[in-house]
Amino acid sequence: MKRGLHRIMALSLASVMLAAVVGCGSNSGQDSGKKEATADKTASGKVKLELYLQYSDDSEKVPLDYAIAEMKKVMPEVEAEIMPAARDDNQKLKTLAAAGNLPDIFDANPDIIKTFKKSNNILQLDSYVKELNIEDQLQDSTKATLRDDEGHIYGIPSDAPWFAMIYYNKDVFQQNGLQPPTNFNEFLDVVKKLKEKNIIPLGLFAKEKWPGVQLYDMIATRMDPKGIEGLDKGTALTSDPAYSKATDKLTQLVNAGVLAPGAFNMGYDEVLSLFVEGKAAMMLNGGWAVQDLGAKMPGKAGILKYPFADPGQESAVASQMSGGGTIGGIAVSPNSEHKDIATKYAIQLSLKMSEGRVLKRGAFPIVKNAVQPEKPYSDIQNEYKDYASQAKSFSAFTFGMTNPTVKTALEDNVQKLMAGGYKETKDFVKDMDAAINRARNK
Repeated sequence: MKRGLHRIMALSLASVMLAAVVGCGSNSGQDSGKKEATADKTASGKVKLELYLQYSDDSEKVPLDYAIAEMKKVMPEVEAEIMPAARDDNQKLKTLAAAGNLPDIFDANPDIIKTFKKSNNILQLDSYVKELNIEDQLQDSTKATLRDDEGHIYGIPSDAPWFAMIYYNKDVFQQNGLQPPTNFNEFLDVVKKLKEKNIIPLGLFAKEKWPGVQLYDMIATRMDPKGIEGLDKGTALTSDPAYSKATDKLTQLVNAGVLAPGAFNMGYDEVLSLFVEGKAAMMLNGGWAVQDLGAKMPGKAGILKYPFADPGQESAVASQMSGGGTIGGIAVSPNSEHKDIATKYAIQLSLKMSEGRVLKRGAFPIVKNAVQPEKPYSDIQNEYKDYASQAKSFSAFTFGMTNPTVKTALEDNVQKLMAGGYKETKDFVKDMDAAINRARNK
């Protein structure tokens, strides 16, 4: 028993020491733990760079292999060595940083950026991005993920952000003499008419909690572009006018019968079948659904452009999207021996990876003048791509929220609201404000 206790204490001490080293990073002043050089000159005079990036399946290997091959044409002096990144919640990367052995180039999510900024283990890319004129090449939706809260750039994305969408079945609308709604009043009217015809207005796989929260967010972002991100960060309350109005609108839709009976027991496959078969006129999902819809309903599915604004406000809020991406992407170690070369390589590599994803995998581009995929997009993929490219702001998905107290409360309380569990909407507002204030005081 004592041996076990001693072992636990030793491991705990080691963890504390590791955390201390990560906190000190390159500012520790100690060279003994540092690697001699990540980027090194080979015998042929080329610059060798280590790339710690995801490289486990075709969705990752194909675009990275493509990008490295393309970069040979741009920077032939660079020899890239791939270190497949571990799927371990960044533990290996943090260990490498603690030991002073960071690779030249690595993937950085918001957690890594926040941690490595404190320890001076991540390079600020602002001047390089400006020198290479990167921002002018990016679509607005991608540009919005570049800078952190302090306005600086630490990672370059290689994948476009996804947004939540309301899809509609064109045949159902046409057969019932309905026009795609463009504002909240029209949407509410469509819901009532569909309900009268015993057609499920909106397919929502509410067995999962995030779709309901995303519906609330779609409505809220018509009044406040931050949507649920404002609640997550504690900069807004549900009693604020925009969120209070969103609660009222969601309640009106629920009372009008927007959801199917048994919606809270439905999974994605069941809702998709109802939508494809015309038993549900609309469906909420992320932009990632367009590939399935294009294959299952060629030419028969369309996208509603967030029909939740007040009449007359549609255009003013059209670029405010629900969902979206987070800051991060391909980053650079400030301790790389060939820092300038590594940085210019990393930034351009990210754009080439995006190009590879579009060309070889049919993904959506992050740049304005993008290549076309080898296999043409379906009609609905093109519709989504064109709509998403207009995004100038976005909120979050629940799985991108960072405050667990607010996330859990929002998921549970929105579901309770949609299930008719609140006698008055003010009770929902009261419960949510209490949760947000608890999170603020932690």
